[in-house]
Amino acid sequence: MATSNDPQTTAFLRERYGNTATKNWRSGWKLPALLIALLGGLWIAWSGTHVSNPEIRSSLISFHSTSAQSIQIRYSLQFKHPGGNHQCTLVARDLDKNTVGEIVDHIPLGQASITREVSIPTRLQAVNAAILSCRSL
Repeated sequence: MATSNDPQTTAFLRERYGNTATKNWRSGWKLPALLIALLGGLWIAWSGTHVSNPEIRSSLISFHSTSAQSIQIRYSLQFKHPGGNHQCTLVARDLDKNTVGEIVDHIPLGQASITREVSIPTRLQAVNAAILSCRSL
């Protein structure tokens, strides 16, 4: 099959198939894609620097049931600003994940890192314990 180099035919085919030479990078999908990529990159950088370095970092070390009415929990805390008042809410749960005990543990002032061992009183036999939340006052 022979191809024609006729300018009129070439122009007709370009128009028919949408291959116009007047398009630039700002038309179509490229500008919105660039803006979304820029905003997405900024959001990922912001969230990575803020979420990865929280005010209070808590870590559960261990727990063991000392009796049918109590469970012992050991956990560590690291504070970004150790000068303020801090408290942690600790919970004990039974086999069905129902909360059977809860206590608010107040942390002593002026320590940047601390390991605590606390007993949580329970109304039923607890099988696990967890740090529900830690916050600065």
